[in-house]
Amino acid sequence: LWLLLAFGIFVLVTALTIPHLETLASSGVFPICVGSILILTTVRLLWQNRKRYAALTFREECRQVPAFALPMNVIGYALIVFLYILITAPLGFLSSSFGFLVFSFIFLKAASPLRSVMIGVGTLAGIYVLFHTIFRVILW
Repeated sequence: LWLLLAFGIFVLVTALTIPHLETLASSGVFPICVGSILILTTVRLLWQNRKRYAALTFREECRQVPAFALPMNVIGYALIVFLYILITAPLGFLSSSFGFLVFSFIFLKAASPLRSVMIGVGTLAGIYVLFHTIFRVILW
Protein backbone atom coordinates (compact mmCIF):
# COMPACT_ATOMS: atom_id res chain seq x y z
CA LEU A 1 0.00 0.00 0.00
CA TRP A 2 2.92 2.33 0.65
CA LEU A 3 4.18 1.73 -2.88
CA LEU A 4 0.69 2.41 -4.21
CA LEU A 5 0.54 5.65 -2.23
CA ALA A 6 3.93 6.72 -3.61
CA PHE A 7 2.75 5.90 -7.13
CA GLY A 8 -0.45 7.91 -6.59
CA ILE A 9 1.55 10.91 -5.43
CA PHE A 10 3.82 10.54 -8.47
CA VAL A 11 0.80 10.42 -10.81
CA LEU A 12 -0.77 13.48 -9.19
CA VAL A 13 2.44 15.53 -9.25
CA THR A 14 3.09 14.55 -12.87
CA ALA A 15 -0.50 15.37 -13.84
CA LEU A 16 -0.25 18.79 -12.24
CA THR A 17 2.62 19.62 -14.60
CA ILE A 18 0.40 19.15 -17.66
CA PRO A 19 -0.33 22.59 -19.13
CA HIS A 20 -3.76 24.00 -20.03
CA LEU A 21 -6.02 23.03 -17.13
CA GLU A 22 -8.69 25.64 -17.82
CA THR A 23 -11.72 23.40 -18.41
CA LEU A 24 -12.99 19.99 -17.34
CA ALA A 25 -12.23 18.74 -20.85
CA SER A 26 -8.53 19.63 -20.58
CA SER A 27 -5.91 16.94 -21.03
CA GLY A 28 -4.71 16.98 -17.42
CA VAL A 29 -8.06 16.68 -15.66
CA PHE A 30 -8.39 12.89 -15.95
CA PRO A 31 -4.87 12.11 -14.63
CA ILE A 32 -5.42 14.55 -11.74
CA CYS A 33 -8.68 12.78 -10.86
CA VAL A 34 -7.07 9.34 -11.10
CA GLY A 35 -4.10 10.38 -8.96
CA SER A 36 -6.38 11.97 -6.37
CA ILE A 37 -8.64 8.92 -6.19
CA LEU A 38 -5.61 6.65 -5.91
CA ILE A 39 -4.16 8.69 -3.05
CA LEU A 40 -7.47 9.00 -1.18
CA THR A 41 -8.36 5.31 -1.42
CA THR A 42 -4.87 4.21 -0.40
CA VAL A 43 -4.88 6.54 2.60
CA ARG A 44 -8.31 5.21 3.54
CA LEU A 45 -7.08 1.60 3.34
CA LEU A 46 -3.99 2.41 5.39
CA TRP A 47 -6.14 4.13 8.02
CA GLN A 48 -8.71 1.32 8.21
CA ASN A 49 -6.03 -1.35 8.57
CA ARG A 50 -3.57 0.59 10.73
CA LYS A 51 -3.77 -1.87 13.65
CA ARG A 52 -3.23 -4.88 11.40
CA TYR A 53 -0.24 -3.30 9.68
CA ALA A 54 1.24 -1.92 12.92
CA ALA A 55 2.07 -5.46 14.04
CA LEU A 56 4.43 -5.95 11.06
CA THR A 57 7.96 -4.69 10.93
CA PHE A 58 9.22 -2.95 7.82
CA ARG A 59 11.26 -6.04 6.89
CA GLU A 60 8.17 -8.28 7.18
CA GLU A 61 6.18 -5.89 5.00
CA CYS A 62 8.93 -5.87 2.36
CA ARG A 63 9.06 -9.67 2.40
CA GLN A 64 5.32 -9.85 1.57
CA VAL A 65 5.41 -7.42 -1.36
CA PRO A 66 6.54 -9.79 -4.16
CA ALA A 67 3.90 -12.43 -3.48
CA PHE A 68 1.16 -9.86 -2.98
CA ALA A 69 1.90 -7.21 -5.59
CA LEU A 70 3.97 -9.09 -8.17
CA PRO A 71 2.71 -12.62 -8.74
CA MET A 72 4.23 -14.45 -11.70
CA ASN A 73 1.25 -13.82 -14.01
CA VAL A 74 1.60 -10.04 -13.50
CA ILE A 75 5.33 -10.17 -14.23
CA GLY A 76 4.77 -12.37 -17.28
CA TYR A 77 2.06 -10.14 -18.70
CA ALA A 78 4.16 -7.03 -18.06
CA LEU A 79 6.90 -8.67 -20.15
CA ILE A 80 4.38 -9.36 -22.93
CA VAL A 81 3.29 -5.70 -22.90
CA PHE A 82 6.95 -4.59 -22.90
CA LEU A 83 7.72 -6.81 -25.90
CA TYR A 84 4.65 -5.45 -27.68
CA ILE A 85 5.95 -1.92 -27.18
CA LEU A 86 9.36 -2.92 -28.53
CA ILE A 87 8.11 -4.73 -31.65
CA THR A 88 5.35 -2.33 -32.71
CA ALA A 89 7.69 0.02 -34.61
CA PRO A 90 9.69 -2.62 -36.51
CA LEU A 91 6.79 -4.98 -37.30
CA GLY A 92 3.97 -2.47 -37.69
CA PHE A 93 0.72 -2.07 -35.82
CA LEU A 94 -1.31 -4.89 -37.32
CA SER A 95 1.22 -7.72 -37.05
CA SER A 96 2.49 -6.73 -33.60
CA SER A 97 -1.05 -6.26 -32.29
CA PHE A 98 -2.05 -9.63 -33.67
CA GLY A 99 0.87 -11.30 -31.90
CA PHE A 100 0.12 -9.39 -28.72
CA LEU A 101 -3.52 -10.48 -28.70
CA VAL A 102 -2.76 -14.13 -29.48
CA PHE A 103 0.03 -14.44 -26.90
CA SER A 104 -2.03 -12.57 -24.31
CA PHE A 105 -4.97 -14.95 -24.64
CA ILE A 106 -2.70 -17.99 -24.55
CA PHE A 107 -0.68 -16.70 -21.58
CA LEU A 108 -3.75 -15.78 -19.58
CA LYS A 109 -5.34 -19.14 -20.47
CA ALA A 110 -8.43 -17.39 -21.77
CA ALA A 111 -8.57 -19.42 -24.97
CA SER A 112 -6.92 -22.22 -26.89
CA PRO A 113 -4.29 -21.32 -29.51
CA LEU A 114 -6.75 -21.74 -32.40
CA ARG A 115 -9.43 -19.69 -30.67
CA SER A 116 -6.81 -17.05 -29.75
CA VAL A 117 -5.89 -16.70 -33.44
CA MET A 118 -9.56 -16.35 -34.40
CA ILE A 119 -10.17 -13.74 -31.69
CA GLY A 120 -7.03 -11.86 -32.77
CA VAL A 121 -8.12 -11.79 -36.41
CA GLY A 122 -11.65 -10.71 -35.53
CA THR A 123 -10.49 -8.01 -33.13
CA LEU A 124 -7.97 -6.57 -35.58
CA ALA A 125 -10.52 -6.65 -38.40
CA GLY A 126 -12.91 -4.66 -36.21
CA ILE A 127 -10.18 -2.20 -35.23
CA TYR A 128 -9.09 -1.80 -38.84
CA VAL A 129 -12.61 -1.14 -40.10
CA LEU A 130 -13.39 1.24 -37.27
CA PHE A 131 -10.21 3.31 -37.37
CA HIS A 132 -9.19 3.07 -41.01
CA THR A 133 -12.53 3.56 -42.70
CA ILE A 134 -14.58 5.52 -40.17
CA PHE A 135 -12.00 7.66 -38.36
CA ARG A 136 -9.53 7.73 -41.28
CA VAL A 137 -6.53 6.82 -39.12
CA ILE A 138 -3.62 5.21 -40.93
CA LEU A 139 -2.78 1.94 -39.17
CA TRP A 140 0.74 1.13 -40.32
